[in-house]
Amino acid sequence: MEVDVSTIIGYVMKFNYALPYNASYLTDSYVRYDRSISPGVEVDGDDEPNPDYQGVARALTRWEIYEILESALGDSRSGKACLLRAICEASASPFDGVHGLASQLVHLLLTPSTTSEAFRTDFDRVYHAAEIMGRRGIDSCDTIFPECEESPLDYFTEVHERFG
Repeated sequence: MEVDVSTIIGYVMKFNYALPYNASYLTDSYVRYDRSISPGVEVDGDDEPNPDYQGVARALTRWEIYEILESALGDSRSGKACLLRAICEASASPFDGVHGLASQLVHLLLTPSTTSEAFRTDFDRVYHAAEIMGRRGIDSCDTIFPECEESPLDYFTEVHERFG
């Protein structure tokens, strides 16, 4: 029995704003928080505000985003291999700019050389290596990363030959 399978891929931009609930919210008053979701912020139990904390959440680094993508793409071994294969294929056949914002964002995400962030560990250098291997066309990306059976890019992209 053959079953038709379809995949729906979309993107959502979500913004959260803290809306004022009364006029006192607009003044710069002292507020004590018992818990914090921001990393590195400790609540020490006294009622004095921490002058070191600026109230700005830390942004995710590219390497943390890659770690999240690896876990979304599969188990620890194939998830990393599939992300590396996607980086390799994206640099072997770069996205052109005519497909709008989505293609530019995917290109930016899958091009590790576009960041100036320092590596967390030496293992993060493998992303740059995958990009370089794809750009140089040393070997096909599917043979370099055989643990990844299907390319993640095949779900939403096609490779076309350019003429003239």
